[in-house]
Amino acid sequence: MQVIETYSFKNGEKYIRSKHPKELEDVLSAIRRLNAIDCLTKESKEKTMKGKLLFSPRDMNDSLKMMLHEKGWTEKAVGRRKRYVEPRHSFGSRRFREMDGIKNKVGLEIQFGKYAFMGYDIFSKMIIFKNLGYITCGIEVVPARELAHTMSTGVSSFDQLLIDFENRGESDIDIPVLVIGIGLTKKEKTTSEKVREAFKKNRRSSSAKLKRYTGSRPGTK
Repeated sequence: MQVIETYSFKNGEKYIRSKHPKELEDVLSAIRRLNAIDCLTKESKEKTMKGKLLFSPRDMNDSLKMMLHEKGWTEKAVGRRKRYVEPRHSFGSRRFREMDGIKNKVGLEIQFGKYAFMGYDIFSKMIIFKNLGYITCGIEVVPARELAHTMSTGVSSFDQLLIDFENRGESDIDIPVLVIGIGLTKKEKTTSEKVREAFKKNRRSSSAKLKRYTGSRPGTK
């Protein structure tokens, strides 16, 4: 996959490039390594998109997290199905906040959920983790518009988040954040179109590897 567009909130890009270039390269490298075709695994059950082959937000999220786990953004899980454990702060019985990753005071969120979750990550969660002393800046990875249109209808995109940035403004409590909108490479676009067209004609003979999804979806936590 590739970076399609970026937004520097509160001078986030300059801050991260100057103070955390290695952490930024971790994220950019993971995006480049992510093979979108491996995530073309979801058959839509929604009325407006029923039967269409879609990119799985969960697969993309998990793939990026696993690659970044290898770079030290999360801790190794012991005795659990997942191989990594996201950074978490507990506020008592069943009360906690969790990030997708933290490394050298850089907070990471990979968000392929609804629009409200994107704003929550940047304007609320990252502020909480900053106040607790875990981070000083953040990186938010979201789908660019074209990619979001090939996911479930509830998935928001980079351009929707811009509405908040352009109309909310900045606050003294905000931290520097670099928002990265990702999408398909030219090769991935061509390949995915062929796979989706073959699936549309005959799903059984298609090369698509469908998965069944249960449990929680990407979103706030």
